[in-house]
Amino acid sequence: KDVQLRAAEFEAGLLSVSENAYDSMTLGEAMKKYIDSKSSILSPSTVKGYVSISEHCVLDLQKTKLKDITPERIQIAINDETAQGRGAKTCKNVHCFISAVLKMYKPDLHLNTRLPQRVKNEISIPQEEEIKKLVEYFKGTNMEVPFMLGAFCGMRASEITGLVWKNVDLKNNRIRICQAYVRGNDGYVMKGAKSVAGERSIKLFPFVKTALMEHLNDDPDARVSEVQNETLHKRLTKALVELSLPHYRFHDLRHYCVSAMLSQNVPKNYIIDFVGHADGTMIDRVYGHIMQNKKDSVEDVMEEYFEKSVMKSVMKK
Repeated sequence: KDVQLRAAEFEAGLLSVSENAYDSMTLGEAMKKYIDSKSSILSPSTVKGYVSISEHCVLDLQKTKLKDITPERIQIAINDETAQGRGAKTCKNVHCFISAVLKMYKPDLHLNTRLPQRVKNEISIPQEEEIKKLVEYFKGTNMEVPFMLGAFCGMRASEITGLVWKNVDLKNNRIRICQAYVRGNDGYVMKGAKSVAGERSIKLFPFVKTALMEHLNDDPDARVSEVQNETLHKRLTKALVELSLPHYRFHDLRHYCVSAMLSQNVPKNYIIDFVGHADGTMIDRVYGHIMQNKKDSVEDVMEEYFEKSVMKSVMKK
């Protein structure tokens, strides 16, 4: 409360820079205070990420007192992290954390840090024949249901492991996705959906329902899949090796689901709702090449339609 009060006083202009009670605090100490003050409102995975940053990143900068922190020192620290092999995404996360901490304890400092450019990775999208082989491989195992939920329902791994039986409506054939099973500082915990858009209701397809019924549990609060998040990835990798298939992540099953919907001319807005995206940005960025192919095919259909329905009769005259 004291931390929040002092920050509020700074923002309201009730304290001057010279009266900053946090000047003698080091950045590392400020990081820990920030985590403590926000731990009840941040997601467990975010807290875990912040703790990891405070333990492993910008260690020299963390020894610096807040009064001596400057934009130049932060830029040097980020450059050092990059030089040590930290990825662009990690450096961005580190900088976002530092920015949040300084906004609370040194709100007068304005940053303009240049972050490393993120390298665009090629997205691996499983092919239909590969999915068929994996369906057969996992049939009758405890990976059958999570695999189907990922590939055919477009669910994230944390949503799959967070799905409980009371959110599976077997009568009306619906799945309610409203929570995720994520790793926090003290192990795995349940939390709400990733975002407002992440909370959704989707159809329970008959073939997925059949697989679910093989693992039915009378406890409404029991998890549908007891397989842990990391185990999903490990078992998929093992299956890909044994089947001599290309390597991809469990999350790429979600990409397969979206690409299949695009190939069937499912409207983008419905896809956004089905997989729980906030908007179409991700679909445009990740599946741009597929969207372009669909655009070409749609234009061909339009050309054929106008030629047959309009121009053919006009040209006869």
